[in-house]
Amino acid sequence: MGKILDVREMVPKDRHSTIFDTFRNLEPGGSFVLVNDHEPKPLLYQFQAEHDGEFEWWPLEQGPQAWRVRIVKRETAGTDRTITDYLQTDHRRLDGIMESFQGALRAERWEEASSDFREFVLGLRRHIRIEEEILFPVFEEKTGMIDAGPTFVMKMEHKEINELLDRILSSTDGHDAGAASEAAGALINILMDHNMKEEHILYPESDAFITEAERAQIIKKAQAA
Repeated sequence: MGKILDVREMVPKDRHSTIFDTFRNLEPGGSFVLVNDHEPKPLLYQFQAEHDGEFEWWPLEQGPQAWRVRIVKRETAGTDRTITDYLQTDHRRLDGIMESFQGALRAERWEEASSDFREFVLGLRRHIRIEEEILFPVFEEKTGMIDAGPTFVMKMEHKEINELLDRILSSTDGHDAGAASEAAGALINILMDHNMKEEHILYPESDAFITEAERAQIIKKAQAA
């Protein structure tokens, strides 16, 4: 899981240096969870300026009491990253959170299940927002496919996914293991097909006609989403 670095009680002037020291001391593939008392966007921009292509930035909680972000040192650093690699990595990360949620759900560890699923909801809705607000408009502009192309299908499926997220969250908060498990199963089935279409069609096609400079900007915008 990596270490937790809670900087909320630190003197503000010491926070960034401590965070960057923690990052530099990570082994490739290692991570830590930063806990802050405000949204750490300035920190993200500093990471992008000083460690471009070297890190992952995955929000886990966004206020109002705490903001948590998992910061990962990428195993293979590089600024020539593809859209496919970035978004596929997020798919795998979300799969891991879902597995943890299902384990907690089966054991009826309700507090853990609720926490895991809220992380999953935040991450998946952010992932959908990245696609719909950042990637899809570029894809549609370059291909001219808006009302009948792959992004149209993905948006329709996103609506169904969002409805299932609400059902699972409500059932989990209500300690209804049967309803939560049933809805989670339906969600996983949709996501398996949905993610496969994205990873084998939409993302590679995007990488094929988006320039390296455009890809870099899309990923930076995605990190800040």
